[in-house]
Amino acid sequence: MTELLTITDIIPDPREPDLCRIKSGRHLVGRIRRGDVEHMRLAVGMPLGPDTLAELEVCQQRAALRLRAIRSLSRAAASRQRLAARIATHAASTEELEAVLDELAADGLLDDEATATRIAEEKLRAGPIGARALSATLRRRGFEPALVEQIVATLLGNRDEYADAHEAAEYAMRSLRHLPQETATRRLAARLARKGFSEEAITQAIQIPPSPLDSSP
Repeated sequence: MTELLTITDIIPDPREPDLCRIKSGRHLVGRIRRGDVEHMRLAVGMPLGPDTLAELEVCQQRAALRLRAIRSLSRAAASRQRLAARIATHAASTEELEAVLDELAADGLLDDEATATRIAEEKLRAGPIGARALSATLRRRGFEPALVEQIVATLLGNRDEYADAHEAAEYAMRSLRHLPQETATRRLAARLARKGFSEEAITQAIQIPPSPLDSSP
């Protein structure tokens, strides 16, 4: 008959404060979250039967997946959809993946609205941009279309697109002034289109004075 393992130590993980190490003698039985220790009512001296060991393994896998997700978010902000894609291959099941994502959301570590808003604001601080380009940026980051529409409307709703297009055009013209007017106008229009401005705003913004290269001696 196999002798049951017994918990001899429950100690904080020195590298990850949210985790505890469960030991039986020199054997590390599991590395799980503090909340799971409390939920399972683990204590020193407690015997570890097959069911408890199986539950410990599940908790350990989920804790490892959560830690991987947090480290991924620390490297680059992500939507729930994008984060799920990053860590899916490390999840034991879809249920485990969704459970970890739900935990992160409940803890305020995964918030699509806040993250998308922050990304959009950073994009706007880099310079004027039109609604189409801002929407495309957020959609590429994996945010839901309805949320993207809401955030873009909120951030750009009170802005003057024509003024933004003019500002973007003035900046772009610094590198285009040396070109003949027709070439400069064509390239300027293309740049403004890539920035997502409407055709009406572009048409108004590209009304630039003739380049010196076009002037007769």
